[in-house]
Amino acid sequence: MKLRVFFIFVFSVSGCRAASVMTHASSVFLDPGPAHSVLRVRRDNSGWLEELQMGDLKRECLEEKCSYEEAREVFEHTEATDEFWRTYTRKKTPVAEVCVSGPCLNGGSCSSQGSSFTCFCLPNFSGLTCELERSSVLDTCLLQNGGCEHFCDEDEEGRRLKCSCADGYFLHDDGRNCVAKEAIACGMVPVLLGGNKAEQDPRARIVGGEDCPKGECPWQVLLVYKGKGFCGGVIFKPFWILTASHCIEDTEVQFLKVVAGEHNTAVSEGTEQLISVSQILMHEGYVKRTADNDIALLKLSSPVIFSAFAVPACLPTRSLAERELWAVSEHTVSGWGRRAENGPTSNVLRRLKVPRIWTQQCEEQSGVKLTANMFCAGYIEGRQDSCKGDSGGPLVTQYHRTTFLLGIVSWGRGCARPGNYGIYTRVSNFLPWIHNHTRALNAPQENQNMTLNAPSGNQKVTLNTPPGNHSVTLNANQNMTLNAPPGNHSVTLNAPPGNHSVTLNAPPGNHSVTLNAP
Repeated sequence: MKLRVFFIFVFSVSGCRAASVMTHASSVFLDPGPAHSVLRVRRDNSGWLEELQMGDLKRECLEEKCSYEEAREVFEHTEATDEFWRTYTRKKTPVAEVCVSGPCLNGGSCSSQGSSFTCFCLPNFSGLTCELERSSVLDTCLLQNGGCEHFCDEDEEGRRLKCSCADGYFLHDDGRNCVAKEAIACGMVPVLLGGNKAEQDPRARIVGGEDCPKGECPWQVLLVYKGKGFCGGVIFKPFWILTASHCIEDTEVQFLKVVAGEHNTAVSEGTEQLISVSQILMHEGYVKRTADNDIALLKLSSPVIFSAFAVPACLPTRSLAERELWAVSEHTVSGWGRRAENGPTSNVLRRLKVPRIWTQQCEEQSGVKLTANMFCAGYIEGRQDSCKGDSGGPLVTQYHRTTFLLGIVSWGRGCARPGNYGIYTRVSNFLPWIHNHTRALNAPQENQNMTLNAPSGNQKVTLNTPPGNHSVTLNANQNMTLNAPPGNHSVTLNAPPGNHSVTLNAPPGNHSVTLNAP
């Protein structure tokens, strides 16, 4: 009797979910995103759905006579369908003898169903007679991301081949989880590691939102032009920042700087890294009139020193973004923008959790026209939105333990106006462009003099450099590792009191290390 009640309960939840999605759409036909949110549950043959499947079987094939095709729709797999069909088409056994013969395998319990039976299987088994053992590794990327923590690599038919990880991680021996190579890797929030921080109301009080506690938005940077902050950006790699093209279309590179590790622009907190920009790369297809292809890369003259307050966001694969990240209910946007449409900017970095809005719904409710490179997020009633000054900043999504960059603040009609959403650049559409421009430029490509102005404290710095003469000045307590190929390497440390460790991992060549420190 308990099982019957449980089945009814699950149907109610599933029905409500479908109804919820349809409520948000104004058409019978849904975009792929909401359609998948309804249909993906049907593909998940685990847990309660396996038991629910037996209810479908009873209705389709036991209470009425069914065809092979109808049975195939229930089981979804040919092997399981064939096994059922062989039993189904046999001469029926008298009711008294059905369960006495013990048809249910692997500890399954038998229940008579008229002239036939149903097996209720233990969690690790499935099939008509519980004959199928569930694999501990999912065999398709369409189901729970194939069990992968980061990326699920698949063939053309959607079959899971193997798991892989974002830059800075390696695959665990279990073949599914990802392990950081260093103490800090993309998508981490070091200040929260090991902590149990209470969840805050995502719409408690950018416009609306809340202050982002120091270190909890570590990928956010502030763009400064001629000494004045004006836009946001996202740390991607030590030498690279992602931002919006419309932010820097009229800027001159010699006056443009980036501040990483910033939190309160009115106070010097010792974590800020002010770095000059050496090159601006606007997307070649950027259209000012429509803001299409609103994305840009900034190459820095010296690298961002990763710390608890300066961490890159991970880039997703396109399949992860479209299959998993879009299904997350809320995403986080951050910045120092205006707190009202015509109000002052914020001194303290703020963040806001927003839902993604399906394109059709956004266009119909807001009266805007989006390109394939844009998406909407926010609240139709207004009051909470990104605003002027937030442009170029990140919209990120937490997936398992890692934060991925999904969007860049692009444009909108006013700020938090009722009936309007914020518009964001769809980062997953630009992954080849990003990788092509940054792949070969992770380190200086010529002889460089670098000054690393890192926040106070013991820091670990790893420099992977090509052949050449490299002079490095460290203005903080640092542990530095220089991994370099053959060549002449000169390292000078000008540092304040503290413990300084320099390791030079290089093949034969002329190597000079000078430590100028009290």
